Amino acid sequence: MTKNTKTAIQTIVFLVLGGLLFYLAIGSQDLSKVWEEIKGADLKWIVVSMICGILSHLARALRWNLLLEPMGYKATAAGSFHAVILGYLVNMGLPRVGEITRPAVLSKLEGIPFNKLVGTVVVERVVDLLITLLIAIAIFLLQFDLISDFVSSLFQDAEVGSFQLYGFILAAVLVFGIVLYRKREWFYTLPIIGKLKSFIEGLLDGVKTIFNLKRKGLFIFYSLFIWVMYFFMPFFIFYAFSGTAHLGFGAGLTVLLFGTAAMIVPIPGGVGTFEFMVPAALAIYGIAPLLADSYTLVTHAIQFIVIIGVGIVSIIYFVLKSRKLKKDVAKHNK
Repeated sequence: MTKNTKTAIQTIVFLVLGGLLFYLAIGSQDLSKVWEEIKGADLKWIVVSMICGILSHLARALRWNLLLEPMGYKATAAGSFHAVILGYLVNMGLPRVGEITRPAVLSKLEGIPFNKLVGTVVVERVVDLLITLLIAIAIFLLQFDLISDFVSSLFQDAEVGSFQLYGFILAAVLVFGIVLYRKREWFYTLPIIGKLKSFIEGLLDGVKTIFNLKRKGLFIFYSLFIWVMYFFMPFFIFYAFSGTAHLGFGAGLTVLLFGTAAMIVPIPGGVGTFEFMVPAALAIYGIAPLLADSYTLVTHAIQFIVIIGVGIVSIIYFVLKSRKLKKDVAKHNK
């Protein structure tokens, strides 16, 4: 089986899985009521959310340029921005392929070696993963009571109280820890442990790369700005619906975490996983399924609209710039 065939099969499988999850998440709702809820959304907050999305992509492009400086390369903000957008555009149809498309586009536009650019994309992903982990820890610490009460409620039908639930979790962790310690030599021989070790070493190498940057402070600023914009994209949609306007920053962080987790799954555009995960996050705060699904559809649609809308401009930019570069090379060779 060729690599392209394997990729196609995986894409089809995950697309079907996404469609199934989408149906399970949304199919039980009265779509006419969902549409009525969506039509009642405040458009100005939707526009503000879209602006946040565009700003996050611009900040990602500017941050990417900082990673090129230690290697002696320089890219234009426009070239990096459109490369980022085209990478996201490809990811909507072919998950993970966009991570290769992005450096390929910038290499074509700016003449930077492709392999050098791939390395910078890896560093970016390491930084984003670390920030995601920090968000998860912050949510757990700041909203432990709320999350634990929600988890406890899931077990009410089984008549499991919160005390028993905590006891069960603690016992399971202790048992796993003891087994892991006693069988540590055996665990070290498992292939998955080797991969985990390599993954952690890759994370550490990525973090070390950051210390070689010429403008570390600006890199940190862009990294935080990207995730602040990621946060405000779904947060401002709270205000678009009267039923979610009361939700605060804690709910916004939870939705961000659940939404990010949904997009990590290699399903084209996160279709299905996003519609499954985000309503689950809103359920923690007592949001009814109809409103939660309406909110989720609008939030997800905004991401598509921004990428497709700006992506069309990026395609035009790439085609025109490529033609110009080709003409310049032909003129130079005369």
